[in-house]
Amino acid sequence: MAAVVDLEPCSCLPVGGVHILAVGWLGASSPIPTGPTPKDVYQRLKEFLVNPWQPFVSMGVHECELCQFEGEAVGNANLFIPYDQRIYVCPAMISHYINAHRYQPPSVFMEAVRACPPMHSMEYKKLLVQCNGRILWQDGTS
Repeated sequence: MAAVVDLEPCSCLPVGGVHILAVGWLGASSPIPTGPTPKDVYQRLKEFLVNPWQPFVSMGVHECELCQFEGEAVGNANLFIPYDQRIYVCPAMISHYINAHRYQPPSVFMEAVRACPPMHSMEYKKLLVQCNGRILWQDGTS
């Protein structure tokens, strides 16, 4: 998994746009913002990770690059959090990064997590569309 600076356009997806922003794409050689993350944000992320909405399939898994030795934490899904005309994309590993490595996501992302409707709900899908999310499930030719 490639490291991407928080709140930069997400370059780790097969589609993109200036409104699709990366959060939590951490790597061993990049700086990691640390600090407290409110428990309600962490719990909400864990809820989203039970059955995350996926517009495309990832190939393979990613092992945590931050663990000192063998990382037992692996992931291959992404979370898509629509909010305020943007879509924040983070790897499923974000919950591990927060819990084990004290990663602190940007405050606007934490606001987005708190405001996000349940995944797979009609409200979530409508919010994705409002945030120009059609690009995530179209081939880019329209």
